[in-house]
Amino acid sequence: MSARLVFAALIVMALAVGFVAGTATPRDQEATRVTSTGGQAADEALAQVAVLEDWLMNVSAAAIAGRLDGVSVGVLVADGAEAEDVEAVTQALKSAGAQVGLEASLSAEWWTPELASFRGEIADQVAQSVVGAEGLSSTELLQHAIIQALVPGAVPADVAGQGDVQAEPGEGVVAADGAEVLLEVLTRSGLLTVDRAAEAPVSALVVVTADGPEGAGTIAAVAAGAWENYVPATLIVTFGSATAPSVATDAISQGEALAADARPSVVVATEPSLVDAQVVLAVVEQLDGGAGSYGIAENLDLIAQP
Repeated sequence: MSARLVFAALIVMALAVGFVAGTATPRDQEATRVTSTGGQAADEALAQVAVLEDWLMNVSAAAIAGRLDGVSVGVLVADGAEAEDVEAVTQALKSAGAQVGLEASLSAEWWTPELASFRGEIADQVAQSVVGAEGLSSTELLQHAIIQALVPGAVPADVAGQGDVQAEPGEGVVAADGAEVLLEVLTRSGLLTVDRAAEAPVSALVVVTADGPEGAGTIAAVAAGAWENYVPATLIVTFGSATAPSVATDAISQGEALAADARPSVVVATEPSLVDAQVVLAVVEQLDGGAGSYGIAENLDLIAQP
């Protein structure tokens, strides 16, 4: 249902202006574009586009109202994401009634391929404090460390029944102060910056990204897949090129290889008037056990099959 709503809105925009080219197009280029759609004067055509944008924003606001009432959401910001984009996502969640209980940022070291050895050093330091991550690569282990450091009482679903138990190092059960150790190491290393710490468990994690280095989308998808062990919903929101941010296409492709219950949803945020509906309805779908992609991505259908 949510996917159909967003898809329908995209079609309405396409029919209205002739082609969805992205509302971030500079105004002088946009004037050229709209004059070719119906032979109208530029100012009249632009006025119609403005009316359409306003209508879509109103539809979006109506579609998300109350959809996340009482849901606690964490927002994680990847390196390179613009502050205004993060604010747009955060406000969309709040407008839907969500409580943003966690805000943190991940530095470039989180996904830059050339810094894999650095991640290995950090992983070695935190390995004994991470629950349920035995045998994982350094990068994968850090994904577990990040969420266990940020969310109170977070443990993987398959070991959740063990609880917060004191154990000897290497037994795979976090010590009582394990989260504090993880947070200290991750923040001291510069890998993680915490703007607002979670005071209680969260139900969804939303990762806001821009285009990162080659392979960044794969790392983001693997991270979100790991975090599905801890929260019911994970979402990657990518702001980048007008049609196909590489992080989004990589993340969608990687998601197809993940098990259905560990697959993040991906929002390609190239249409500002649709971002609110895309983000919120994708979280709703995730909470209902589904997953999909929203927006325009190169060589992929607008809406991926669940």
